[in-house]
Amino acid sequence: MRAGASAVVVLALLVLAIALLVLPGCGSPQTAAPLKPKVTPPAVKKAGILRVGVDFSYPPFGGTDRGKHAGIDVDIASALAGRLGLSVELVDVKASQVATAVSHGDVDVALSAPFSADVLARVSMAGTYLSDGPALFTREASASVTTTTSILTADNMRVGAQQGSEAYWLLLSELGPENVTAYPSLREAFEGLDRGEVSAVAGDALVGAYIARDLPDIRYVGPMAPAHLLGAAVAQGNAKLGDAVRAQLDQLAADGALAAIRRAWVGSLPKLPLPSAETTSDPGWSQLTGP
Repeated sequence: MRAGASAVVVLALLVLAIALLVLPGCGSPQTAAPLKPKVTPPAVKKAGILRVGVDFSYPPFGGTDRGKHAGIDVDIASALAGRLGLSVELVDVKASQVATAVSHGDVDVALSAPFSADVLARVSMAGTYLSDGPALFTREASASVTTTTSILTADNMRVGAQQGSEAYWLLLSELGPENVTAYPSLREAFEGLDRGEVSAVAGDALVGAYIARDLPDIRYVGPMAPAHLLGAAVAQGNAKLGDAVRAQLDQLAADGALAAIRRAWVGSLPKLPLPSAETTSDPGWSQLTGP
């Protein structure tokens, strides 16, 4: 993680500490009772441990700060394991490896699992906890680009994006290649926006909001398209673990812990709009419980 994000990490750890204080069976350090596992083998591979897959190369979902793992999914994994009366073991799992890691038993649960047909064919979703999608950002001083419509319909508007990203392809279809500037990374696109090279930047909403914490003149404008949900994936047939994870994610949402973790990493970014069940073609829509 870049310099400037350490304060975010500290805040996230404080939020997680607060969330853990409300875990069932937890009290003060002097009176805390031993963990009582709510799931045992074979629902989890190792007794007393929940092995959770997290992508450590994708801040703010997962990363490393001062030699320690940190990120939204790291905090979710720790809170989830605590709720289940288990210790957490974090395993580096890239998004493209989620289905394989879960189906092969390399992890008990994988976070940030996409609701795609290839993933759903090999795993079961044990609830959702976050929504994300492509969004537009601009500078505070750019009075003429106050809405996504004003950006996408303006004449000769120059917009930056990470080469090959979902937002990049959306921009090409909306504006044409002559109005799109490609950058190697979203952070570099944001830095270009900060220097005035482009009038706006399109990119992943949560990643963009996280980067924008280091660039105070940049603000969120709005979504480019409906968001998608990220879920917790477990092995097919592991109903005991799936039901337990879903119940605890629902409780973390009801307690406000999920919202607190999200705020710690992406600030006041508004909740992203989801497509309606009637209009979505997502094959996993019927499995959703809502973030």
